[in-house]
Amino acid sequence: MSAPILAGRIDTHADGATFDTLTAVARAAEDAGFDALILDDSARPAAGPGRFEATTLAAALAARTERIGLIVSALPADQAPYHVARIVASLDHLGRGRTGWLAGSGDPEGRTAELIEVARGLWDSFDDDAYVHDRADGLYWRLDAMHRLDHQGRHFDVAGPLNVARPPQGHPVVAVSGPALADRADLVLLDDPADVPGVRDRAPGAKILLTPPAGADTGNLLAASGADGLVVELRDAHDPLRVTAAGASGRPHAPTLRARLGLHRPAGRYADADTGVTATV
Repeated sequence: MSAPILAGRIDTHADGATFDTLTAVARAAEDAGFDALILDDSARPAAGPGRFEATTLAAALAARTERIGLIVSALPADQAPYHVARIVASLDHLGRGRTGWLAGSGDPEGRTAELIEVARGLWDSFDDDAYVHDRADGLYWRLDAMHRLDHQGRHFDVAGPLNVARPPQGHPVVAVSGPALADRADLVLLDDPADVPGVRDRAPGAKILLTPPAGADTGNLLAASGADGLVVELRDAHDPLRVTAAGASGRPHAPTLRARLGLHRPAGRYADADTGVTATV
């Protein structure tokens, strides 16, 4: 059996948090073998010192770390799909393929599900080989490798294309909280082990991470539930070492978050199926 996936959750609004302390936690988690950090921006207090917006923090930490994945929590609900796709794609370029996006837990109207669909479509606006940078011929990118999305749905009408090159991972890792959107996700975060079998049936290709209850035997929890790994709270730079000393460990280094999680890199929806022109990271 492969080593469990190990993700740490950082509260970006924790009392006394500074960029230096959060950097120390991120580096300690990377050194301890954690696969990813979830930068939790859900609290969003109105005011107070030491508060960080998750995507801005992810960009800064991408420059201070080398291997660990950086998963940003859901952007504000009124954020347009184009802006979400552009921000997350830009982060994936900055982190050289280490970005994930925690899209949320779903809603009765289906807005989040459609938001995920549109974001993935916009990430395919350019083929992987669109940008040729040919100075001799004066060709920066190929027009035939650019694609409009022209999405018209219940909640969004988005023409596209995105003005960012296709992300290094093809699509940054899409994570969701809870089982409602499991079939739309690459990574599903659960609190209840009883939800694992249902999620596995609905989304066989997704990876499932559990947040263990206090005092749980994580090894037995993973074996009994069938989950792929754990999400643990990290409050200071000593926590990653405590977690790995308790028996949890991350997986071997891989060049992208997708590869590290054992997820395939999706081909662009417009790629030639016969020639397979999409690049491999």
